[in-house]
Amino acid sequence: MANGQFDVGIGAITITPERLSRVDFTYPAHRSGVAVVFRLERGLLASMANYGAAVAELAPLIAGTLGLALAMGVGLWWVERSRKGETVHESAVATLRDGVYWAVTTMTTVGYGDKTPKTNAGRAIAIFWMMTSLALVSVLSTAIVAKMTADQFSGARVVAESDLVGKRLAAVEASSGSEYLDARQLAYAKFPDIPSALKALMTGDADAVVNSVGALQYAVSNGFQGQVDSPGNVLVPAYMAFALRRGGDLKARLDPALARVTASTEWRRAETSYFNP
Repeated sequence: MANGQFDVGIGAITITPERLSRVDFTYPAHRSGVAVVFRLERGLLASMANYGAAVAELAPLIAGTLGLALAMGVGLWWVERSRKGETVHESAVATLRDGVYWAVTTMTTVGYGDKTPKTNAGRAIAIFWMMTSLALVSVLSTAIVAKMTADQFSGARVVAESDLVGKRLAAVEASSGSEYLDARQLAYAKFPDIPSALKALMTGDADAVVNSVGALQYAVSNGFQGQVDSPGNVLVPAYMAFALRRGGDLKARLDPALARVTASTEWRRAETSYFNP
């Protein structure tokens, strides 16, 4: 098209600044962007990694719960600490260590009963902490299970650009994925098409495949489902459109038709059938 040999190019063609300098594009026909897929891992190690990722994501909630447990332990020890002339019972919370130990065992609902408050103020703190820790642990455990379950069923992970550093990357030559990697000076292996790159991923010759999200979704759904993660988030948002030779009159005729078609419910159903079967 740039050489004037063709009038229009139709396919998984993403609009990029480099391409816009050479050809024109129609009204966008499909929302796209650069995404990444990984080999789907199964077994104990994958489950442990999934659990670790869920715990890391919920780190602020876990840290807050542990901080509150420490505060409760200190508070109980403060009101329960022994005074001169008093006999210290074996089960009394006589030291700071006892207070923290009591708070943790109470929070985890283990509650051995070997350390118990003796004062009215201490028992009031204990009642408050029992009710509070029960709610906190329930919320925390539910959040972890929900996060792990969501990841398992979605088969997708959230990826940042930093996650690609040090990985053996694969991309289709002259694709939006290769342009993205070239712009960021990340080394990668070039393949003629997405199935070839995904096969390299399955054989262990690559750690991740980078390409447009729609093309990856289609390829995974039609040959690699259950073996490769579905693409998750988009690293760089973009749109796909028909590429046009500069100076032609097709754009004025195609744009209204594409705007009308892509706004229809039939088009949305077609997209879903191809990319999210």
